[in-house]
Amino acid sequence: MQEVYTLTIRELKKWLSRRGTFIVSLITPLFWLGLFGKSLNFASMFTPTNIPPQYSSLLSQYVNQQLLNLFGTTNYFTYLASGMLVVFGFFQSVFGGTNLVFEKRLGYLNRLLMTPTPRSGIFLSKVFGTLVRIMFYEVVLLLIAYGLGFRFYSGINALNIILAGIAIILIAIGFVSIFAAIAFNVDNVEIMFAIVNLINLPLMFASSALFPLKQMPSWLREIAKFNPITYAADIVRHNLIGTPISNYLISWVILIVISAALFIIGMIASINAMERA
Repeated sequence: MQEVYTLTIRELKKWLSRRGTFIVSLITPLFWLGLFGKSLNFASMFTPTNIPPQYSSLLSQYVNQQLLNLFGTTNYFTYLASGMLVVFGFFQSVFGGTNLVFEKRLGYLNRLLMTPTPRSGIFLSKVFGTLVRIMFYEVVLLLIAYGLGFRFYSGINALNIILAGIAIILIAIGFVSIFAAIAFNVDNVEIMFAIVNLINLPLMFASSALFPLKQMPSWLREIAKFNPITYAADIVRHNLIGTPISNYLISWVILIVISAALFIIGMIASINAMERA
């Protein structure tokens, strides 16, 4: 554990020293939420203009009811922001693994492998360092979202926030493990980024992070049911904005099982790659 702690601290110092990357990582979610989130205003989109004042209130109530039935909230931005918490954690997990490719190219990883440091300790330090970064960015993202109009549901408590954070951590552990394993087995930066781009967007759009499953085509809905981001997003929404969720406990079980499986697979593949190096 001493080696894991030391290497994790190194990861965090390296992260804080790269001010450009640090600042860009803070600005990116602001663009996502401010531009994409605020541009989709379904309440205004489905409310016709130039209607008599006596019908305006009734029509507004009808639109809000339809939005509530569809998204679980009358504010789509709140729905989107809660899903983006999971997506952003996923993105940070993915790019956390890509740093390993650069360390291999610079020779740092080869020098580290020549020391008696346990291979599992090297892998765990990458996972823990990425998790700390993710949780910091998640807090910042939540503050930005709140400033832009995100609202918690009225009955929220500390336990709900903790459970939402655990769901994000689980999805991050699974994906950072897998992409660390890929990075340990890949020497070419272009190949690594090609894999990242191949996986990122399909996993984001084939989930309930941006839109509910019932609005998707039947074939896409079936694919989304196998996507761990779907279960993480549903759990986070249920705890932060009170969106109803069927089979809440089953969603937790599926998320835990998938994250544990990805973690174990990633660790085994990473250790084997380091042993071959």
